[in-house]
Amino acid sequence: MGDRTDPPASPARPWRGPTIAEIAREAGLGTATIDRVLNGRNSVREVTRKKVLAAIDRLAGRTGPAAEPPARRIAFLADSGASFNATLEEAVEASCRARVDIACTFTGVTTSRVEPPHFANLIERTAESVEGLIIVAREDLMINRAIRNVVSRRIPVVSLTTDLPTSGRAAYVGSDQTGAGATAAYLMGQVVGARPGKILMFYSAPYRCQEEREQGFRRVLRSEFAHLDVDERMNSNDDAGLAYRNVVRYLEEHGAPAGIYNVASGNIGIGRAVREFDLHGKLVFIGHELNANSRMLLETGVMTFAIGHDVRLEVDQAIDCLTAAIEKRSLPAHPFTRVRIYTKYSCN
Repeated sequence: MGDRTDPPASPARPWRGPTIAEIAREAGLGTATIDRVLNGRNSVREVTRKKVLAAIDRLAGRTGPAAEPPARRIAFLADSGASFNATLEEAVEASCRARVDIACTFTGVTTSRVEPPHFANLIERTAESVEGLIIVAREDLMINRAIRNVVSRRIPVVSLTTDLPTSGRAAYVGSDQTGAGATAAYLMGQVVGARPGKILMFYSAPYRCQEEREQGFRRVLRSEFAHLDVDERMNSNDDAGLAYRNVVRYLEEHGAPAGIYNVASGNIGIGRAVREFDLHGKLVFIGHELNANSRMLLETGVMTFAIGHDVRLEVDQAIDCLTAAIEKRSLPAHPFTRVRIYTKYSCN
């Protein structure tokens, strides 16, 4: 028998470690955070460091008792005004940094720049690469249909801030929006006082939260402040420039109202018109959400009150509900989050 000749060995494949971008995507964190962990900087929390190391383990294919369980991949999609999207993204990043069991992505689009069919398509495309979705969206037939399609593929969805009750979503997490509108009407009536007056109201798009705020506002005006009347509803489309132009047009045609109530975004545009017509302190201006814009308007006396809620708490609760739905556990019972009232003295 002749000597055996072994087949030539296959050339070894070069092994490439994961890039910072890949680690960031896997961990649901920013690339700057990954860089800080890899370079051993002290400014990183321990829970964040563990989350990054677990992502590296998964990407490297390591298994065994020392490896962390795979993080749940979830996505936040928000169709809202630019200022609320920024507030929400900040809360999502903070919540995801504090947890090793989830990997988050956030995509925010502004109301004035996207139509419901495009957002519905975004929902279905995003669902292809995640285990669950948390969504802020207007109430629209195509958006509801997209969510039902996603849910039919056993990918749960949670509504955040504004509800989509006919979409098949697993839960709604947020505040009592009707109560928020009622609170705004009560504050408006108390500050305006007994003098009759007109209220200018702003809305943007068919968000259920805006409709509920308006419903609560009108109900309290009718029952407790019948001398105040909503004179006109104007659409801002969550665009500060459009809100500004519409306020200017109203003031030029009708003069100053007793109050302005904005159930949507665009507070900064309304505030600009109030300042230019020298009306701050002369009318009651109430809006929603505490952010950099509304804080500035409150501190300068242009806005009288901002009605808000704990966005970070709601993000945490939405994640809890979604992970329970993914794991087919009973959903935690979360009551409505508390409506908050902000003034110039309580907005920091």
